[in-house]
Amino acid sequence: MLSSNEYNKEKSNNGSETYIIRKDVPLAPLTTLRVGGSARFFTDARSNEEVISALSYARKRGVGVAVLGRGSNLLVPDEGVDGLVIHLAIPGVELVEEGDKTFLVAGAGVAWNSVVDTATSVNLWGIENLAGIPSSVGAAPVQNIGAYGAELANVFAWAEAVDKKTGEIVRINKSDVSFGYRQSTFKQESKWVVVRVALRLSKIGEPNFAYKDLSGVNERDIPLKTPKEISHAVRKIRASKMPLANIGSSGSFFKNPVLSTEKYEALQERFPELPGFETPKGIKVPLAWVLDNVLGLKGFTFGRVRLHEKQPLVLTTLPGATSADVDACVREVFVRVKEATGIEVERETETFFAK
Repeated sequence: MLSSNEYNKEKSNNGSETYIIRKDVPLAPLTTLRVGGSARFFTDARSNEEVISALSYARKRGVGVAVLGRGSNLLVPDEGVDGLVIHLAIPGVELVEEGDKTFLVAGAGVAWNSVVDTATSVNLWGIENLAGIPSSVGAAPVQNIGAYGAELANVFAWAEAVDKKTGEIVRINKSDVSFGYRQSTFKQESKWVVVRVALRLSKIGEPNFAYKDLSGVNERDIPLKTPKEISHAVRKIRASKMPLANIGSSGSFFKNPVLSTEKYEALQERFPELPGFETPKGIKVPLAWVLDNVLGLKGFTFGRVRLHEKQPLVLTTLPGATSADVDACVREVFVRVKEATGIEVERETETFFAK
């Protein structure tokens, strides 16, 4: 419990309390990696109005803003965040029928997995392959979350967002957003706080078995005919590769590299079993395969940080680890991959700071 002198209360013009600003709040417990320092200012925002009030607070004090969801794809610096961290906790999930279209609309603070459960429980197709991703709804379009041959961009319809500078609520349609591999206009421009997201789902669909792990389940005659069955299978596959819940971890820390056809073919001459998946921008190579089969880095330990023994894209942290320890381990991985293959690896996990 925080004592009364450990936070400031701000009141709106009519005197009603709209939000609480806390100071020097540790961020490590709010992230999956469990490392890093504290937020200079911190608030939970449970409504659009509270987001608007918090942004006003930051503008008046001349500090930047960082938006926190479930803390699964970020690395907090050891020195902390010198600004206001807005932890989005906006609730609400509903299904909306518009003619022959079905939309799932959810608040930014809703856990992504509960959205998947809502959709699959009524046999709506589109996000079943994205089950098990430890994200919040608000972060999903920012990161363009993806897995097992699917990504958020495929079903994104629109988002409501608050303009950081003006406090205005705007609706941003899919036609206004550029999505890429773990990229989006929301991330690149960083001028909005996403507060609500609408997904266009389908009552009719077909299973997507583009990835080997999922097609393997299907080939073993395990029923994968409905969105719910597929989501359950995806969760089991993910759980088999992920660390225990009580261990600090990153999810996928690294991006899978996308290579030109020429570079991929040259690497395949050296490593004949190197997998590759065609994309509009080139051949996507599973970095986990490279880390395991080329470099033998499953379970690689560097100080207090380790590449998970079942999935080397996942970083795990030991008690006492720091953000600097994570950075040092990542640099070592970058160097080894570059020396062995010529591939320039990029982070998927972002450094968390106020903008």
